[in-house]
Amino acid sequence: MNGSTPALLARERITTKLLLAATALGLGFVVYLFDRLPGSAYFLPAQWAHFAGKPFIFGSVGGWLPEFAHVYAFGLLTATVLGTTRRAALTGCSLWWLIDILFEIGQYPNLGPHLAAATPVWLDGIPFLENTGAFFARGTFDPADLIAIMLGALAAWMTLSGLHYRKESRSHVQTQ
Repeated sequence: MNGSTPALLARERITTKLLLAATALGLGFVVYLFDRLPGSAYFLPAQWAHFAGKPFIFGSVGGWLPEFAHVYAFGLLTATVLGTTRRAALTGCSLWWLIDILFEIGQYPNLGPHLAAATPVWLDGIPFLENTGAFFARGTFDPADLIAIMLGALAAWMTLSGLHYRKESRSHVQTQ
């Protein structure tokens, strides 16, 4: 363990997860800032329209990268809050995989308008949830986003596994 205390290693792992999550969210934000239309995201004010340019910086990758980044980052953050166990990692990654998959499927053309109409009005007063109906009504279903969500959850799981479950030393293994 190269002289590091367990507490120091735990703090370093938490810091690493937070930095990776922040980087992923930052990358997703940059995609929306430069490659998406103003007003296409809850957090992106319409007055930032002058940042969006053509040709798009990220090209076709910009179409699915925010989905990957979202599930990856929130999988890491949720697992960090839940603890360092395999169960915490699996729960965090699976939870955000499920949430993102359901929201993506909710944008399917035959389903989105029905979900928008069924969205309770009491969500209108809750920050972040106030646009739920509009999300389903005007969102665009994309099968590539489903793949990006799956890969984001898998990447988060692999990151967590690499940070927590790798063998510190294989010196205990005997050769025969």
